[in-house]
Amino acid sequence: MSFGAIFLILAVGFLGLITLPKLLARRPVAEPDPKPVRGDDLAIWPFAPMPIMTDTEVIFFNKLKNALPEYHIFVQVQLSRIIEANSDETSERSFWFNRICRQSVDYVIVDVDAQTTLVAIELDDWTHSSKARQKADDKKDKALASAGIAIVRFHAERMPSADMLRYELMQVIESY
Repeated sequence: MSFGAIFLILAVGFLGLITLPKLLARRPVAEPDPKPVRGDDLAIWPFAPMPIMTDTEVIFFNKLKNALPEYHIFVQVQLSRIIEANSDETSERSFWFNRICRQSVDYVIVDVDAQTTLVAIELDDWTHSSKARQKADDKKDKALASAGIAIVRFHAERMPSADMLRYELMQVIESY
């Protein structure tokens, strides 16, 4: 056998060693499509816009804007947007997140840096008189106090003037 033939056989064998694993490599198994959830097949879901605040909350919001024009005021803020668990363990953070994830406060006053929460405000009405709601309010108060955020509650039926709001809230902001 000539040297050229041996070289040719070795070259073909070498190319085979390079390409064969690629040819035999398993192709990735296609991930199955997730199971459909009720409503996924609908072109339009049954939602309609709704007001972010009640009429009473809008009145109070306008008083807050007049009382504290130098601060940012956010409405209907989820607790999980302003406080977090300070545990290093993921399971602990998840546990505490789940305690607050569905709770919100009516208003949050934020400093001009747009990052520092100064005070949370609740406008309580007749719905806050039930035992279940009081328990939820207590949890909310405890979570915020634990994070060092003051919460001030005003009763909707005894809504203070803008001047009184400013006085009361500035006392809290300056002392908390």
